Amino acid sequence: MGASKKDFTDMREQEYLINATFKVKGKLVNAIENYLLDSTKLISYKTIPNTEELYQNDETFKKLVKIESNARRIKEKYINDKN
Repeated sequence: MGASKKDFTDMREQEYLINATFKVKGKLVNAIENYLLDSTKLISYKTIPNTEELYQNDETFKKLVKIESNARRIKEKYINDKN
């Protein structure tokens, strides 16, 4: 059983927080940034450095990534349990 027409309309008007990470060519960065500024209530925006080589070659960094990942998972579970 899906959402009723009223529920669907209510969902379309509700604001959602969305966090996405994606790769784009440098020539598109400005266009995407402008689109986000014009079309959303932008809360946070940052360019993330490429850490692939660091992850492959640095055991300390690899451990930090694992700690961060576990902490994020625990935090998300906590939030989902409370909502």
